[in-house]
Amino acid sequence: MGQIELIANEHHLKERLQHYRDLKVPEKKLTVVSTRGYEDFLLDYPGVNERMTAGNTLEELLIQLDGSQRLTMTNQERENYSNALNNGELLLYIDDVSELDTPEGEETFELREERLAVSKEKVQTGEVVVEKYTDSKVEEFDVPVNMDNVTVERRAVEGEPLFETYNNTEDSDDDLGIIRIPVTKERIRVIKEHVVTEEIVITKEVVEKMEHVSGTVKHDDIRVNEVKNEDVKVREVKNIDIDK
Repeated sequence: MGQIELIANEHHLKERLQHYRDLKVPEKKLTVVSTRGYEDFLLDYPGVNERMTAGNTLEELLIQLDGSQRLTMTNQERENYSNALNNGELLLYIDDVSELDTPEGEETFELREERLAVSKEKVQTGEVVVEKYTDSKVEEFDVPVNMDNVTVERRAVEGEPLFETYNNTEDSDDDLGIIRIPVTKERIRVIKEHVVTEEIVITKEVVEKMEHVSGTVKHDDIRVNEVKNEDVKVREVKNIDIDK
């Protein structure tokens, strides 16, 4: 049955390809799956296959691989593989290698280990709403205003009184002894006008912080115990003469 490994980067890929080369796994049994080509990087491994995800789903890619129809994945594994590809990581598909010739007298079995694969995705945790509203306040101040004030006083005329010529014509205000003096005052008129007093500058920046990630992973190992059989007592059987 084929298997899939998550590959973080080119250095990790080189380590795993060399690992399978050391195990004498034919390169044609190995396929690198990525979102971009690694043709130049794979020059040292000319027999390794390469598949890119452009226009294909993960299942469609695996169907194209030899033996992939025998590969089963859980929904969680399928999601992890798809997220890894979307984040620029790689997948290494190892075709079924159980049919490889094993030297006589040797038995082999695989040791596997789990690895943590960390992927990042952007999620909206909230939003900042900047709203402009109109507030009001009362401003009070004193403004000086001018107004006319009329004062009337009596003043004695010195010297001989003046005699005016009497006139039968129509009397005017002057003739009637009336003087008209306009009286004015200043009136306050309040005018409101819009002026720019300040501006609000809104910027968004990406702040990086470290988050600790941990997980428990398992790996296969071997334990060798030597089992000794208990001493078997051998009973000697003497020849019996049947004629006696």
